[in-house]
Amino acid sequence: MRARTTNEISQKGRLDFLFLSNLLKEREPFTFIRFSDGEMEIVRNHRLLIGDGHISWSKGEIEFRYPDFDKKEFIPERDSKLREDLLASARFKSEYFFKGIPASHNKAVTDRDLLVELNGNILTNLTFADLFINQNFLKFRRYILPQFHEFDNVYYLGNFRANPELANLSWKLIPLQDNFFENYENVLENCMSELKSLPMNSLVLSSASSLTNILGYQLQGLRKDLTFFDVGTSLHDLVGLQGGIREYHALIGRNSPKGIYRKLRLVSSPSFKLRW
Repeated sequence: MRARTTNEISQKGRLDFLFLSNLLKEREPFTFIRFSDGEMEIVRNHRLLIGDGHISWSKGEIEFRYPDFDKKEFIPERDSKLREDLLASARFKSEYFFKGIPASHNKAVTDRDLLVELNGNILTNLTFADLFINQNFLKFRRYILPQFHEFDNVYYLGNFRANPELANLSWKLIPLQDNFFENYENVLENCMSELKSLPMNSLVLSSASSLTNILGYQLQGLRKDLTFFDVGTSLHDLVGLQGGIREYHALIGRNSPKGIYRKLRLVSSPSFKLRW
């Protein structure tokens, strides 16, 4: 696959969606991971706290109440190994290893440019972090989710409260503790041990914060037969975890006056449509 120019990638959000969708249909194993706000704070070695009722990061303090499974704290002095592994993931390049990164619609041009630089200014296999949410979320649920159900062996890697059997009786959970950052190396070792032993050609749906990026990278040298897909919070409502905690969840919300208002506000937001 030849390197794409900046102009090409800005036009190819739709084509990237179709390309990865076709890989799923053809059962061609690949890895898709995403670098979002939290990962970029870690890459830049900024302290990050998603706590009880507020977020503290390099951009200041924000009042917001996340559920317990979303709370975490990155402490640079304590979590240097996690950052080192995340940086390795950010730099890694392989034919079927795809990285979603922030872009101008996220008001994250500096983050985009940093990740492009970490990839040697080569845009091959770089796409949008929001490729399957926001503008494309309903398409994801309509066209990508049914393909997940076609796999014989599906594993949901996420918080221990998740119940993937609610989405499909054959799906199995690989559970994670709350705030794994403080126990990162043990959690990583346990997850890798379990992932390495999965049946051939399994599908892993990962909702594991920054650990997703690291596991996806480390599995490249060990289990290239696996399809490893960063689903983030896009399946929360289907696996028994609290929905509505991301703006794009409004797209599948109720059509009450409040729900309609949330949808209209979302689709009119500059961050809704992909822009490189």
